[in-house]
Amino acid sequence: MDKLVGRPLTIWMQSREETRVFQTTLMPSRFLRIDWSNSSKTLGNRFSKTPEQKNQGIKNNFCHSLEGVFADNSGSKIRQGVSVASLVEPTSRNPEFLPNKILRSLQSFFRFSAPLEPNLSSASLPVVVVHRQTDNYEVWLNNSLVANLPDKLQARMMQQKLTRLLQSSHLNPWQLRPALVDGIPALMAGNRLLLAVEKTIAQKHNRSGDLIAIEWVNNLRAALKVPSLSLVEGQSQMYGLQPSPQKMHGLASWYGGYFHGRQTANGEIYNQDELTVAHKSLPFNTFLQVKNLKTGKSVIVRVNDRGPYIPPRSLDLSRVAARCIQSEVAGVVPYEATIMQVNSPKLTTQGANLLLKGQKAPRKMAIASDF
Repeated sequence: MDKLVGRPLTIWMQSREETRVFQTTLMPSRFLRIDWSNSSKTLGNRFSKTPEQKNQGIKNNFCHSLEGVFADNSGSKIRQGVSVASLVEPTSRNPEFLPNKILRSLQSFFRFSAPLEPNLSSASLPVVVVHRQTDNYEVWLNNSLVANLPDKLQARMMQQKLTRLLQSSHLNPWQLRPALVDGIPALMAGNRLLLAVEKTIAQKHNRSGDLIAIEWVNNLRAALKVPSLSLVEGQSQMYGLQPSPQKMHGLASWYGGYFHGRQTANGEIYNQDELTVAHKSLPFNTFLQVKNLKTGKSVIVRVNDRGPYIPPRSLDLSRVAARCIQSEVAGVVPYEATIMQVNSPKLTTQGANLLLKGQKAPRKMAIASDF
């Protein structure tokens, strides 16, 4: 049985010192075991954010347009500051879970002499899926938004994988990283594949799958209290790159809408939302870390086209790459570029499976051959 604090009364002790005495009421201990998360009345407040609250997560969002920075990425309608949501799986699988806010409230309510530390290991953190619209399922961990997925199956698969990961004794949040698996952007926990950002996901968000993967990794790291990766750090890990001593300088411009959907010099279809660049002579698939000398912002881009042909410009960035270094408005900026070199093999599904089993993946399958 637990005690519920009542109204304080003032009495006088023999020592003439004023002391507060509380009336108490007995109540069942199951009061502390109520499933506080299973309340449809509070769903909108728990898993919805006002525009101001959403802006707090912008540090993990890379390369948005100026008018899109403060937009609601989920596309959900906001009514009076709260967007409508429904919980796909409302209850936590761990019956002992108690939200930090409730624990702090009870601690203050009962006036415990010693502060209580929340006994919440990573295994006790619930992974929940919130359904906002027909094609928008949000995956939340520790009251933090991790990812937006277009269908329920993908969201539930990610929920299950995250739950198993959190229950694993080998979990190391510092090993959460982005990668390319079979050329597809993915979220990795060490050598374990968590989620591949398929083209359907990138198309739904109308953004680069590479950027989405890095952002979701950072969201997951933040939910587990691990520092986020910078854009260049995330790209370097994803592509398996390191800087070389070779550097370039000059003026960089960017090209977009008119060329979007047209064929590039290496045969690809130009996508202004992918991290690519045109150069007159560098080999195709060369990676460059381009730094805007005016803003100090950097991004890694891949050569897949030829140009520019307007002197003295020497690089033509994609639109999203220009946004990443904040040169979209200026148009032409001075840059410093570092040629990157491969320092790790490519990941394949078969290679990842071999690594999970502790075996060495064959070099002919795993080593990048673009350089």
